[in-house]
This record gives sequence, structure tokens and C-alpha cells, in this order.
Amino acid sequence: MKRWLSVVAIVILCLALVIGAACKGEKEEGVKEVKIGIALPLGGILGATVGVPGKQGFELAAEKIGEFTVAGKSYHWNLIFEDNQGTSAGGVASATKFIHEYGVKFMHQYGSDAGMAAQRLCEESGVLLDMSAGLMEAFGPDKPHTFQMCPTYRVHSPIFFQWLTTAHPEVKTVVGAMNDDAVGHEIIDAAVSSARYFGLEVLGTEFIPVGTMEMYPTATKLAHMNADLTVMMPGGCFGSMREMDYEGRGAFIMWMTASGEQAGWNKVQGYLVYQPNPYGEELPQAAKDFAAEYEQRYHAELTQGPYYAVTILYVLTDALKKAGTVDDVDKIIQVLETESFDTLVGPLRFGGEELIGINHWLLWPAPIAEISDHDYHVVAQFTPEEAYELAVEVFGK
Repeated sequence: MKRWLSVVAIVILCLALVIGAACKGEKEEGVKEVKIGIALPLGGILGATVGVPGKQGFELAAEKIGEFTVAGKSYHWNLIFEDNQGTSAGGVASATKFIHEYGVKFMHQYGSDAGMAAQRLCEESGVLLDMSAGLMEAFGPDKPHTFQMCPTYRVHSPIFFQWLTTAHPEVKTVVGAMNDDAVGHEIIDAAVSSARYFGLEVLGTEFIPVGTMEMYPTATKLAHMNADLTVMMPGGCFGSMREMDYEGRGAFIMWMTASGEQAGWNKVQGYLVYQPNPYGEELPQAAKDFAAEYEQRYHAELTQGPYYAVTILYVLTDALKKAGTVDDVDKIIQVLETESFDTLVGPLRFGGEELIGINHWLLWPAPIAEISDHDYHVVAQFTPEEAYELAVEVFGK
């Protein structure tokens, strides 16, 4: 009798497992996937500071979005990651794999070099490409599939320098220093052009070979220029410049707590930050909640990379819903060019027609922050429209 009951129990257990598997299969079968290829640098210093946090941001964003409905059907994101190393070769290799092996219709490439290298493949294949840190010449009506959903240097630099000349009239001279790559040159060119537009004197620029570890020679050169403002990363040689008795201010597009720890908090007091970063009391509550969940999940603070990543995925999700399709890329592009989209930052829309001939730049709010008392404090806040209108004034033809 006991043996019979054991057999019955085993049969019931097996049936339960089969039924459970079948139900799970039905659920999965009813929810289709939308593939997106995401290429980031996943190794080295760039991977640790940008790529891996960005990957985590995309993953948590996809989890938070979960299932979404497009034209009455349920979908979820299938994130496919590749290491593009932030290089042209990496951009081509990852884009080729995304398109020909996975058949993606949507792609994100981190970095100007990788993004521009992948661009031709995406345009020829009709794949929607989101390129971070893209140059102005990378966009236009002749590149209808290329977008930038991260903030752009050309939009955020003018509003910063206009504010600077009013808030800190003692600043008369500027120098710039960045990595000697496409991103570095774009950041400095946007800053230098904006500074000159508002009457500041540019004493010089320095471009540091990628991979340089010894920063003292550059720090020495910049300190001797003795400009009132140095546009450069807060870490690295800025702390060394302070050790050489440099008394000017610093400014950059990006901030993270590690920057203060690396340079020394006493050396970054008064440092200015002029692109959106996920810090400050003024941050929308939805973004604060995401930051708290990210930090709990990954035991790391939410920095600029994952902050932008979640926004990219939210914009694309809302665009698919409004377009009513996950396959018709042309229709999705039309929606991106004309609608506004719900994000953790608030409603955002695309602009750029006056500067690049097409509305393919996502326009973000333009906060300006100052580092003081070991923290990030927003000291001025401008709307996306205010920042963009000024950028058109400065860079428009």
C-alpha cells in the first residue's frame, strides 16, 4: 500500500511539473521579445567607470519596464550586449554581429569612435542607431536612422558659459584638457566655442593620449597657464594642479562621488558640473527611486552612464507604444521626431533641426551644479528649450 501511494505521489509530482512547465511555456509564448543590441566598453578603466555601470542600468531598466503592450500584443526587451572597447574596430565588429547574427532593429553604441564606425552598417540595414557622444557631423537628414538620446555637449555648453559670465564675472580666461579622441575633442570644441562666444579668452587646449597614466606633465602645463577656469575631468590631474597652487575653478560635464575621493574633496570645492547627473535634491522622485534601487542591487551609486541608459530604454519603449509597431522602423522614427516621451527625468522630446537638419537629439533639462561640503548642489536649472535655443544662437549657421 505504501509503495502504491509512493507511485501515485511521484505521478502527481510529475504531472504538476509538466503542467507547470506547460503553463510557463504558454506565458512565454504569449509575450514576444524586442531585441536591442547594446555595445559598450566592458573592460579596463572605461569599462569599470562607464561600460559595466551602463550595462547594469539597461538591465535594471528592462526589469522595471517588464512587459509592455504595443498594438494589443505583449512584449519585453531582449538586451544583447557586446564589448565595443570604445573603438572604431569594436563598433564595426559589434554592429556586424548585432545585425547579421541577431537581426536587431535597434542598437546603442557608446562612444563617438564606435558609433560612427557602426553608423554605415546601421543606415544601410535600416537599423535605428542611438549613438552616445556623437559629433555634429554624425547627424543629418542623410543619416535618418541615427539618434543621440544622451545629452549633447553642443546644447549644454552654451547655457553653462552664459550662466558663468553672470554668476562668476571674475572668470575671464579658460583652458581645456581632455583625452585625445573624438569625444575629447568634441567636449573641448563645444566648450571653447561657447567660451569665446561669451567673451572669455581661451589660453590654450591640451589633448592627452588615451591610456596615459602619468598626469603630472599635463597638470604642470595647465597650472602654468593659470586660467580662471579649466574644463577637464575632476579626477586625474586637477588634484595635481591644486598641489601646484592652482587657484582657478574646474568644470566638466560629469560627476561621481569617486571623483571627489580621487582628487581630494578639499581640492574640488567650487568645482562646476554642467550636464545632467543623477544627484541633488532637485532630481525627480522617480529618478531618486531608481537610484536607490540601483544602489541596493549593485552596491554602487547610480552614475551618469546608467542614468542615461535607463532614459534611453524608457524613450524607446514609449516610442514603440505610440508608433503601434516594433517592426516598422520608419514609423518609429517618425514618432521619435514628433512626440514627447515619458522618462524618469520627466517628459522629453527631440530637437536639433536648426543645428543638424533633423530632430534627432534628445533635449534634456540643463542643471548646473557646484561641489561643496562633500556634495553636489544644483545652483541653476534651465529648461531643455532654454538650453537648445541658446545653442542654436551660438552654433546655428
